[in-house]
Amino acid sequence: MTTPAQDPLDAPTAALAAAVLEVARHVEDGPLPAPRLFALARSAELIAASPALAALLGAEGEGANAHDDLHLTPIDLDEGAAPSGPSGGQEDPLAALEKVQWPDMAAGGAIACDLAPSAWSVRDEEESEGGAALPSGRALRVVVAALGDGTTWSAVHRGGEDGYVLGAALLPEISEALVQTLQSGS
Repeated sequence: MTTPAQDPLDAPTAALAAAVLEVARHVEDGPLPAPRLFALARSAELIAASPALAALLGAEGEGANAHDDLHLTPIDLDEGAAPSGPSGGQEDPLAALEKVQWPDMAAGGAIACDLAPSAWSVRDEEESEGGAALPSGRALRVVVAALGDGTTWSAVHRGGEDGYVLGAALLPEISEALVQTLQSGS
């Protein structure tokens, strides 16, 4: 009999990781001419605050996430908004974060963007750990999310059907800036 490996994610980080993957799937196929921002709201709080939303989602009483205080619902803050970056170029995600104002119900936030080839590289020590599997010479689709307590999680799309590289410290500059915006608003 083997003992299952302990889950490396604590419950709040696992909830954040699930929200990151939800955002990543949401933006996966469409163009990202500018960074897109998502507020991460506690699902239980949204449902409690809006009985009509609970009924719409079928979450009344014993719904799927009715008793999960950690589950996060991503809310696209940019849906339908015109890109605010320079036309034809990609806005710097750090510049986009300087302008963000998170709604009161945000327990966290996420940013999805395409990093230009000149904006990223794989460090030598990371290449031996699978970093070389990242596509070179093209924009890199990333999603970075954080909670107000400083917990972070990221997804970097490998391109094609190869899925994502996931982790807490993949994009430290964007992660730190995101945490700062959340903590300065509280």
